[in-house]
Amino acid sequence: MIYDERLIGRKPSDKHIEKSKARLRAMFQRRFEERVRMERHASSDATYELLRRLGKEDPALAAAVKTARARSAALAKKRLHQPKVAKVRPRIHQGSVAITFVPPFTWATTWNAATGKSAFATPTADANAGTMGFQIFTGDNGKTGDALVAVGSYFQPSTDNGIMDVAANPAFNYYWGCDNILDHSQSGAYVGIYIAECTPDGDYVRDAVDQRIFLWNVDSGHDQGSNSGFPLSVTTPVDSNHLYEFWVLAGGGARGDGWGTFGGSSASCNANFTVPSITVAAYG
Repeated sequence: MIYDERLIGRKPSDKHIEKSKARLRAMFQRRFEERVRMERHASSDATYELLRRLGKEDPALAAAVKTARARSAALAKKRLHQPKVAKVRPRIHQGSVAITFVPPFTWATTWNAATGKSAFATPTADANAGTMGFQIFTGDNGKTGDALVAVGSYFQPSTDNGIMDVAANPAFNYYWGCDNILDHSQSGAYVGIYIAECTPDGDYVRDAVDQRIFLWNVDSGHDQGSNSGFPLSVTTPVDSNHLYEFWVLAGGGARGDGWGTFGGSSASCNANFTVPSITVAAYG
């Protein structure tokens, strides 16, 4: 279907689309790295406490703490200038516009990361069919696997300021499993809507919406099933100076330590999604 560009805005260039996909993948790569760091933090807390006790009489350590504390306090008092914006004329707006996007969508993207020798995360996303999914398993040697899949399109409002609603109803099939013998593992997956606000030329401005609703987050057992439609909806302020990229996305992850002779763990996280439509309604 061809959508009227007078209603939804000029279609982004191929360069814009590739830049948007790369930005979304980079965002989830940063989140994955941060999660790995946080997992390490939990195991390093005891080490830090020991080092603090050992360094109680060290003048160099005391001086470094004093400097950091002073810098933090000074930055907290920093004052910023008011931003300059274009003046908006008072107007009366009437009416609204609503568009239902169906496959083929404008874009699709995937991201994945894994650590360890046998863990894997395999994502797929097809903008033409409106389908996406992932298969994640920690394997015999353990560690982690994460994946992101997303399909979506764009909208640029015609009014100076307004409200935009985005809704979708993706269906999905899933399977997850966590096996533990004197050990622990974890499997989790989510679905949601992500909206990025950009300039018409494709420069990122902000995350307008970052919705993530967990479908499961477990540490033992097995389950499989399906959902014929999972309702999603979000609302955000919008304006005519920006283009809004909206994505229906899903992500999953699995953690496991692998298997030894007398114990161990593994986890899986698998799901397939079909997105029949995405509806956008804008009010001036």
